[in-house]
Formats: sequence, C-alpha cells, structure tokens
Amino acid sequence: MRNPTVLSILSILAVFFLAFAVATGQGQSSPQGAQTAQPTDEQIQTALSKTAAATISWEKATTPGIKAEVQLQKKEQADGKPVMQYRIKLSGAPRNKLYSLVAWPITISEPVTMMEGLAIAADGTVGCPPDSTKSCAQRMKGAELKLTYTPGIGEIFRHALVSEDRQSRIFFSIVPAPMIENDKSCSVEVIRLSPRFELAVIRGKGFTPGELLSFHTQSYQEVNDKQPKVDSSGDFWAVLTPFVKGHTMGTTQVTVKSRNCAPQLSFEWGSE
Repeated sequence: MRNPTVLSILSILAVFFLAFAVATGQGQSSPQGAQTAQPTDEQIQTALSKTAAATISWEKATTPGIKAEVQLQKKEQADGKPVMQYRIKLSGAPRNKLYSLVAWPITISEPVTMMEGLAIAADGTVGCPPDSTKSCAQRMKGAELKLTYTPGIGEIFRHALVSEDRQSRIFFSIVPAPMIENDKSCSVEVIRLSPRFELAVIRGKGFTPGELLSFHTQSYQEVNDKQPKVDSSGDFWAVLTPFVKGHTMGTTQVTVKSRNCAPQLSFEWGSE
C-alpha cells in the first residue's frame, strides 16, 4: 500500500472540519431562509476516523531515506504556561533544493504553508538563507528555523517540509506536553486532535507484536471495548471521540491489558 501524499492528507480535511463544526455547533449560522444539508452521524464518524488516520500515517508520508530529528532547545514559563522551542535536523534530504514549511495545528481546519525558501545546512539544520528573496526572509532571514509552542496537555503539532519540486517530503510531529502512563515495558498515550478533546487517538507502545489486546474506555456510563492488534513494531493505535451526549465535559478512563502489562490513564475532555 502506498504511503499517503500531501494531497491525499489534505483531501480529507475539508470533509472532517465541516462535519466537526456541525457536530460541535461551532459552524457559522446560515443566512435566513437558507437550507444547509446536515451530515449524518455516520458521515461525521467517517470523517473523524479519516482525520485520525491521517495523523497516524502523517510521518509515513516522508520520502524514503529521509529522517527528521526534533530537538528541544529551550523550555520556559510565560504567564504561567510552558513555552517550548525546538530545532529540526534532517538526514538524507537533498541540500540543493528549497523547501516550504507546512503546519497543521489542531486549531485550524487544514494544513497551511507557513513560509517558503528554507534550505538545509551542512549539519542538517534548517534555515532561511541570508540572500533569500522568498517568504522566509520576511520572518527569519539568515537565521535557523526554530519552532516555538505553548502546548496543551497531549496536543500534537504536525509539520512537513516539502521541496519546491514536490519530490522530497519530510513529515514530522511533536507532542511537547505528552500524557503517557507506563506499566512494566508497556505504555499508553493519549494524543489530542482537537482543542477540547472532541477527537483523540490512543497510542500504545512496547507490546508483543501480533498480540490481541483488551482495550477498554469509559466516559460516564458509556463503555467501549475493543481488541486492537499490535503491529510488528509493538505499537497499536485506537481512535476516540470521548464526548457523551448530554454532557459538555467529563473524564475518560482508558485501560489496556495484555499478557505482560496493563497500563491505564484518564484524561479530561470539554475544558479548554
């Protein structure tokens, strides 16, 4: 199966966020008298699942042979909130090309191009050349690219560097404030895909490849049980839409059981 391309990832997002806005009441109201077709619950769930799948496959869209290393450079506090700064180092990417930086934070409806004209230095770092006439020169001419976030718990920041000829693509993501719980050699992590945890994915690591797990979640009295299969790397993924009808906030408990370990965690949804 071919890895998803930039276009294939982009193509599902408009559908998702239309459904998301309708489902959460965040869309703009229609002009008086206008009739707007409302997506069905099945369409909404399909769109949510596709968006989660795009996130799970995000880094797999990287051109073979290229790797990105995300390095924490600085961690501070501002107005009582953490501020974290990262640098990117690449290996295997052509240095004779210019790249655009794409971002897909959880607060916007689709990936956007942040700047163009970035170049890869001999040490693998990424920056804007001092003689650049591209859009990167307006923000960081002659400087190294630094990515700075004020993250929420479990919030993911997805990025891509795409060459001008579209032949070299580097997809990477960062969860600056991860929510992870461990048990023995296993771990379970919840990743936030929308501002109020309307959509999340669970990632498990360190399990026995090929094993069927017991995966249990509960929000109020709503209980879900699944048996995800561990992949060849010892990981598994599961998609959650934790909101419960009649409630605007709550807590979801997640328990994963295998033959060797049983990590569990809980997270709050609905609050900013």
